[in-house]
Amino acid sequence: MEDISYHLNQTLESRGISLEELAQRSGISAEVLQEINTNPANLTVSDLQRISSALNISFQIGDTTI
Repeated sequence: MEDISYHLNQTLESRGISLEELAQRSGISAEVLQEINTNPANLTVSDLQRISSALNISFQIGDTTI
């Protein structure tokens, strides 16, 4: 799960997007995004889908691509 946090941070940094901007785009509060960032075990599939959609990217977890 740490890989998700790492890749999310890399994507945000490379695109110059803050957690606050991601919060606006995804509809997930900045506080929840910060919690996900520090403890990715709290990430739900629904949140991952919303983040992926907001950033127009996909994530792969095992054999599943979101």
